Amino acid sequence: MKRILSAILCIALTVLLFTACGTQQNAPSFVITDKPNRDEITVTFKSTENDNTLELKLKKDSLSNDQNSVFKGYADSSLYDRAVITSGNTETEQLAYNDYVSGWNLTSGSCYPGAEEYTPKYERHTFDYEQRVKDVLIWTPEDYDASSADKYSVIYMTDGQNLFDRSATATGSWGVAESALAMAQNGGEKCIIVGIENSDGWRDNELTPDIGKVTEDGYKDGHGEYFADFVVDTVMPYINEHYNVYTDRDHTHVCGSSSGGIESFYIAMAHPDKFASVGALSPAFLLFDDDTWVDWLSKQDYSQNAPFIYLYCGKASSDQLEQALYMGTVTMPDNLKKINYPEDKVVTKLYDDGIHNEMYWRAVFPDYLKYAFPKPQTESAK
Repeated sequence: MKRILSAILCIALTVLLFTACGTQQNAPSFVITDKPNRDEITVTFKSTENDNTLELKLKKDSLSNDQNSVFKGYADSSLYDRAVITSGNTETEQLAYNDYVSGWNLTSGSCYPGAEEYTPKYERHTFDYEQRVKDVLIWTPEDYDASSADKYSVIYMTDGQNLFDRSATATGSWGVAESALAMAQNGGEKCIIVGIENSDGWRDNELTPDIGKVTEDGYKDGHGEYFADFVVDTVMPYINEHYNVYTDRDHTHVCGSSSGGIESFYIAMAHPDKFASVGALSPAFLLFDDDTWVDWLSKQDYSQNAPFIYLYCGKASSDQLEQALYMGTVTMPDNLKKINYPEDKVVTKLYDDGIHNEMYWRAVFPDYLKYAFPKPQTESAK
């Protein structure tokens, strides 16, 4: 009798879930955690591909307590890829939304991926670098298993000092660990994140490649090639030896923003045999004109290996720097076309209200993960 009742309850729950989801196949649930005195919030979903919008007014869930208000909802990730949360008089930035996004946490005063509060723990290793030393921060999930047969992918990132700690900048951290956890929990790949610090006065120099004449004299004679070699010849061998990771190209990625965006792009494009993808967010491509980029790119060989290129930039009227970087981001796909780079290997995401800081790179990062780590299709979905 108990088994029959259990089966009936399971069927009823399944029907309820499909009804709430509008019977959509791609309708993942999400959870939002907010301040304990919040009884209602609004989530507006949008699409970068069309004018699709969906506004959900959510009431506080029964799981709420004195510490947090909890809200649950559903939206079809095949129709929407951005979300904006309105909580009281506060509206979030545009947040990436896809199958790897399980929700958001607003309790810290900023919006972070994942409904639960999370403090990433990482290891710090110091390497010799030119005439000084450089720190590398290595984050692994709490359930990381060094002896497991299931290995981990790796994302190498610039500006490691801003990736994990929420007090790193005035707008917080990138929240990359939170996004990576959500991806693994929602059927994506497991990965570790390796952040190379660029916090000293050498940042502009080491994150600027020397591919030709620069448009800004302050960036002449950049040591980006040395930095790229440091990542490929020093950091990567160390990670491959000391961590339970895949060592092949298909599971190796690189990502960064601003100067770190142009350098990450350079690293992947100079070593296409090493990296499956590059995420260049608000990249400083404008340091070189289009002819210089085309000339340098045309000298590389992408016939066997062409990294997937994810480009993002904003153009908020209040942010002159981001507006300046916007044009370089928009023209880079045209530069790639000129060298016959595969068009299906390039995606560009532009946010009208995007600002040049960690808050927006945190919001966008899950969108990069969607492209860098495509979710395996089930047999029924093929």
